[in-house]
Amino acid sequence: MQRTGHLWRTRSEHVESLEDQTSIRRVLEAAFETDAEADLVEALRKDSDNWIQRYSVLGMTAAIPDSEFETMPAAHALIHRCAVGGEPGLMLAPTGVLPQHHGEGAGTAVINAALELAKADGEAFVVVYGYPHYYPRFGFRPASDYGITAQWATQTDALQVRVLDEGAKLPAGEVQLPAAYGV
Repeated sequence: MQRTGHLWRTRSEHVESLEDQTSIRRVLEAAFETDAEADLVEALRKDSDNWIQRYSVLGMTAAIPDSEFETMPAAHALIHRCAVGGEPGLMLAPTGVLPQHHGEGAGTAVINAALELAKADGEAFVVVYGYPHYYPRFGFRPASDYGITAQWATQTDALQVRVLDEGAKLPAGEVQLPAAYGV
């Protein structure tokens, strides 16, 4: 578990925890007002080639501020396998925060925690398809700077990359998503 400040603690989803799975589904359905992202996480969880348990990160509210006592998950971020130019890579998706906790740092906490886990494991990079004005705060840059593209990316500036290992040679080419995406 990582301490992230006054309110948020993060931890990886517990293996085979129906409670965690239900909480993640609740967070994502509330964050997106649809079940598509929650369904995506469930489909990825069943895909052993692309699912990485420890990169499914929950943001927990503290029952007592500055204590070890947790109450409920209020945010979730997932990093899973993808491919870039036929080479293994990682993708950050989806991420969500319960609406009543927007603007409190929960999303930042879970995204940073997931990125730190991947970096600690020696991963080279993470791709994200998301708001171009939001993700640069986490070190993401336009994927086009690295020769990384995606036919499914209708907003090319939303496709971004965070380099985790400055010494690694990043692959260029097309981002291939897991089958769970249906593209």
